[in-house]
Amino acid sequence: MKAFLLAAGKGKRLLPYTLNNPKPLVKVGGISLIERNIIKLKEADVNEIVINVHHFGEKIINLLGDGSRHGLKISYSIEEKLLGTGGGIQNAIDKFDDPFIALSADTWTDYDFTSLKLNKEYLAHMVLIKNTSQNLNGDVYLNDGLIGEEGSHEKYTFSGVSILSPDLFIHSQFEELELWNDILRPAALEGLVSGEIYQGTFENLNTLEDVERLDGSLSEE
Repeated sequence: MKAFLLAAGKGKRLLPYTLNNPKPLVKVGGISLIERNIIKLKEADVNEIVINVHHFGEKIINLLGDGSRHGLKISYSIEEKLLGTGGGIQNAIDKFDDPFIALSADTWTDYDFTSLKLNKEYLAHMVLIKNTSQNLNGDVYLNDGLIGEEGSHEKYTFSGVSILSPDLFIHSQFEELELWNDILRPAALEGLVSGEIYQGTFENLNTLEDVERLDGSLSEE
């Protein structure tokens, strides 16, 4: 199975670290966020990962290389300009023939990627979490296992973790697109996107204080 790691963003909220570094290289528990996700994906039988890079992308490439150190294949999609969460994947979609896992490289979660499945009648499956202080109003509803913009229960936040069919990506390359608004939402309106609510740990590392807090809690375990 293949996966796509979104690693091109500038990580402005993690200044001053990101003045000279990409956010996915922040270390928590002695390991960079991106390497932790690569290890977890490898444990989920992912054997090939595509990573988009832009902001200090050469540092990510120099650290990870071709992936052989982690026992899988890594290739890169280099963005001359930022293409957004959807455009970044669209720009590299030729590398995927079958459904693939997608997530932000700076995600920190205990979610088990082996549980990600996509039923053949759907084009995507999204992992949702309880709303955070950064997104109190949520993003979407989950109605009988399907993602929607309307519902009778509470809204949830899209964690950024999903499994996607290449058939979702019908736009031209080099467009700036957002994954939810431009790619997933049209499919969800047609009833083609399933979802689940994850109750485990999903850390939003939006500040250096967040990183220090998580790092400290892990060192105490």
